[in-house]
Amino acid sequence: MTDSPRPVRAPHAAAHPDAVLVAVDVPSTPLDAWPEVREQLAESKALHADELALADTLPPPRRPLFVAGRLAMRTALRTTLPEARDADALPPVLRTARGAPLLPDAVTGSITHKGSRALAALQRLSPTVTHLGVDLERRPRDANATDIAARILTDRERDALADYARAIGQAHPPHDVARLVRERTLVHFALKEAVYKAIDPVVQRYVRFTEVALSVQDEGAVLVTLAVPELLDTTWHVDAWWHLDDEWIVATAVSRR
Repeated sequence: MTDSPRPVRAPHAAAHPDAVLVAVDVPSTPLDAWPEVREQLAESKALHADELALADTLPPPRRPLFVAGRLAMRTALRTTLPEARDADALPPVLRTARGAPLLPDAVTGSITHKGSRALAALQRLSPTVTHLGVDLERRPRDANATDIAARILTDRERDALADYARAIGQAHPPHDVARLVRERTLVHFALKEAVYKAIDPVVQRYVRFTEVALSVQDEGAVLVTLAVPELLDTTWHVDAWWHLDDEWIVATAVSRR
C-alpha cells in the first residue's frame, strides 16, 4: 500500500534539531482493495490490530492516509525509543479525544498528510519541548491558486508580505513574484497549522488564524507571537521552523512552559 517509511533526521531549518521526521508516500489504492491490504498489514505486523480496527471505522478514501501516517509514526517511534524497536512491544498509535495521535508518555509527536505524502514528527519530551506540531503543504507551481492571504494573515503579516513582494520584485518577473508570494503565504499557513497542533493540548479548542502572528524571514526559525487569551498571562512559549524541498513545505512547532 505504501513505500517503505523513510526516517529522516530533520534538517535544522525544518524542525527542532532533536526531532525525527518520517515521510511515507501514499499511492493510489483501489477503495475495494482494503480487505487485502488489511490482511497484509496484519500479517506483517506493520500496524497494530487496534490501529487496523480504527482504520476500519474510517471512510474508505481516508484509510490510505491514515495507514501511511501510522506507518510513519511507528517508524519514528522505533527510531526514537529503543524499547519500541520490537513490533510486538510497540503500542498502537490511536487517537486522543482531540484527534491527535495517542503516543507513549516519553514522547510528543504529530502527523500530517497532504495528497500523496504523509509525514510524522516525533521527539522525546524535554525541558524545551512539551508538545510538537507538524504540517505539510505542497509548493505552488504557478500563481493561479485561490488566494488565502486575507483569511489567514494578520494586518502586520500582510504588510510584511507586501514588503517581501517589493523586495523580490527587483530580481524576478511579475509571474514569478506572484508565485513566490503565494508560496510565502502557504509557508505562513503551514506554520500556523503546526503551531495550532503544538498548543492544542493546552488550549483544547480551535484557534483562529489571527490568534497567531508570525515574523517569517529566511528559511529556518520563525518568531511566533501568540494572541491566544488562555496563554497571555502564562509562561507558555512556542518556537517554529520551516523548510522547502523540491515539492513540499514542511513546518514544525514546539510549545513549552
